[in-house]
Amino acid sequence: MKKVILTLLFTIVILMSARGQYNNYIRLSGDIGIVTNSERDKKFGVGGTVAWLTVDNMISNNEFNYISLSMKGFNNPYGEGKILSSILNDADDAFNYLMPLVGYRFTQRGIEDGFFIEPRIGAAFGANYTAFAFAPLAGYSFQNLEFSFFFDMAFGSKNSAINNKNFFTPGLSIAYNLGL
Repeated sequence: MKKVILTLLFTIVILMSARGQYNNYIRLSGDIGIVTNSERDKKFGVGGTVAWLTVDNMISNNEFNYISLSMKGFNNPYGEGKILSSILNDADDAFNYLMPLVGYRFTQRGIEDGFFIEPRIGAAFGANYTAFAFAPLAGYSFQNLEFSFFFDMAFGSKNSAINNKNFFTPGLSIAYNLGL
């Protein structure tokens, strides 16, 4: 067991020190936030994002900017809903949504270290709900580990599970960028 832990720690240190060698990254994040304009009781929700980021060689030809394609899932329970059990059940106890997003990341010195902002647009899909989505992300990255703020906004034409056409979800995100 001791060898496994030492090997894992050694691998993490090696991955964190191998910086600046990649043009493509996979971003894995855990997100926590709250739907602020819900007509239901307000509880914290959780979710996650999987994203692919690649150096922008087409638009600005800047090695410090990235184009991103993301898929975000978020679950905000209400009423008797629990964070995990309310994801795919038949009860009306959570507001769940998926957001495929396209974004553009502006960084100071690349993806590994420094401040960044990433405006993203796409769509939000929930149970009987579809909407236009805007989901900016801003934060700081240190050796591929990110701490950021997100603000998911969606604008639909009919009411969702929160009894509103639109939703606004501010929150915090912790992510790691894996170089490819």
